[in-house]
This record gives sequence, C-alpha cells and structure tokens, in this order.
Amino acid sequence: MQATANKQIVPFQKIAEASKTTGLSQYYLRRGCRDGSIPHTKSGQTFFVNVPALLRQLGAESEPENV
Repeated sequence: MQATANKQIVPFQKIAEASKTTGLSQYYLRRGCRDGSIPHTKSGQTFFVNVPALLRQLGAESEPENV
C-alpha cells in the first residue's frame, strides 16, 4: 500500500511532535499545558496537545499541511 499524499494533522500530539508542527518551543507548550492556557489532555504524566484547537487559539489562518 502507498501512503496518501494528503496527510492530515493528528489532532492530539505529544509535546515534541506539537513543537515541530507549530514551531513553538517544547518549554512553552509544556508550561502552557501545566497552567491550562494550552488545550490539551493528559494520560499519566504525558501531555497531548490539541494542535488544531491551539492553532485556532493562536489565530493561525490555516493549519500546516504536511509536517
């Protein structure tokens, strides 16, 4: 099977992945998750950032396509 050319952004990403997708530092994302200013969920000790919601919150005009 071939991978599709149109990959969608995974809505919930770990801090490192979300940092690459958004261009924000891992420190900024982690701190925002802890203080509640960044939309996220937590499983155990791992934060999962809701990237589409974060981009809307930051006022991004469009979401990145392939990252």
